[in-house]
Amino acid sequence: ERNYRWFLLFLAVHVFMCGYGTWAMGTVLYGEIMEKKLFDATFFNAVTGAEVKANNIIVIHYLFNRHFQICGVTLLMSVMLVMLSIFFGFHLYITSRNMTTNEFYKWRSVVRWHKRERKKYEDALKDGKVVGSKSNAGILSKQVTDGDVGCTGMTADDSSSDVIADDAIVDPGPMPENIYNKGIIANFLEVLFPLSMQDEAIERLRASLRECSNKDSSKQNCPPAEKVSKPKVI
Repeated sequence: ERNYRWFLLFLAVHVFMCGYGTWAMGTVLYGEIMEKKLFDATFFNAVTGAEVKANNIIVIHYLFNRHFQICGVTLLMSVMLVMLSIFFGFHLYITSRNMTTNEFYKWRSVVRWHKRERKKYEDALKDGKVVGSKSNAGILSKQVTDGDVGCTGMTADDSSSDVIADDAIVDPGPMPENIYNKGIIANFLEVLFPLSMQDEAIERLRASLRECSNKDSSKQNCPPAEKVSKPKVI
């Protein structure tokens, strides 16, 4: 959580460096073209000796022969600029939606599933296969608290009525919403100033440590009793 802002800064710096490198090397090559007036020059074919008028391909071929290092760096920097810009833009997008990369691809699966189930349900209604619509909208829209999420599947407390067969035709209900999406500005502020570094989170950790220190239970169930101090803001 605390490292993501530095990762975005890392990408931004490298996008700038690649952009500056592309511009600098391109300026050098452009100066060479203007100084020698390459587009007005006449070139000779080394094999046949025939005269060849300058065009874009001839000029680029000339520059690669005479300034291979500069042209190679320019090509490399321009390709890296495009790739890093796309990658950086992707991370800015998921940051604006308050999602991780893993969550982004899972939400894409949810959207595809919802569209497929919605179409199947509407087609069933048109064909008269569904008379009384049984909706699982309540199941999909069920909100959960932001606590620890287990990874062992359904527990004994889960209602068996929430289990729907794969071939069942049901109303998927409205598209589920990302409860962590608080708006673009709030999402970016959450990355720049992580929740774990805010006063409320620090006080909760201190309270948890005090509670554990007053218990006679085993220490392994308590957070490490390290010194908790408010991060310094530089």
